[in-house]
Amino acid sequence: MRRLISAFIFVPVFLGSCKTGKQLAYFQDLNSDPGKVQEVRIAAESPLKLQANDQMQIVISSASPVAAQLFDMMGAAGAAGTNSQVMPSGYTISPSGNVTIPGIGDVKVAGLTTDEAKIAIRDAVVPYLKDAVVSASLINFRVTVMGEVARPITLQVAGERMNLLEALGMAGDLTVFAKRNTIKVLRKTSDKVEVATLDLNNSDIMRSPYYDLKQNDIVYVEPVKRKGAQSQNLNILIPIITSFVSLGIVAISRIK
Repeated sequence: MRRLISAFIFVPVFLGSCKTGKQLAYFQDLNSDPGKVQEVRIAAESPLKLQANDQMQIVISSASPVAAQLFDMMGAAGAAGTNSQVMPSGYTISPSGNVTIPGIGDVKVAGLTTDEAKIAIRDAVVPYLKDAVVSASLINFRVTVMGEVARPITLQVAGERMNLLEALGMAGDLTVFAKRNTIKVLRKTSDKVEVATLDLNNSDIMRSPYYDLKQNDIVYVEPVKRKGAQSQNLNILIPIITSFVSLGIVAISRIK
């Protein structure tokens, strides 16, 4: 009798899982032969560009203790000023694209890479500190992943690189209800939002300039249209199965 009950429950679940399992694999265009190595072309590397409202860590130092101490004093004075952009976590790029270096003034960095920003800041500092050494890095690289993932999340990224698969992995991967061929990547530019649609079923996704994510990108995973119908059908199916199991138990008991 226990086997009969198990059969009533297991068969519908098994059939449902077979139906969705075929749709869960990524990169379905790639050969699954474990003895074969395939090469996939990727998009040309696109260096990250700084944007308004980004936060940077900027460290300016010198081999001269006296000069370094003077610059530290300038930094301390600037941090106390009401117009300074120095924050405990770094410098914030203003809406006009500048960082304000205490005692020196505004330096335009928006649209530059961090390496280019280092050169621009050093050029501004050299008249005051001849042997200045400048380091600069982005400290607010964030990516938001939402929709049909196990854990919708905003990721704080260490460094300046993260691709789509890494972001989805850190969000716990896609759910079984995720629409894998229409992953949306929303990217804000100066005056608009670009929306790219990527297909995880196809390895060509790696050639997209949106596969490597940028700071403040939003990844949205759409649900399949039948998600609501599947949930509704499951709610209907379970009572029906339960009723059949109950009737079966009653019938078997009477036969005995």
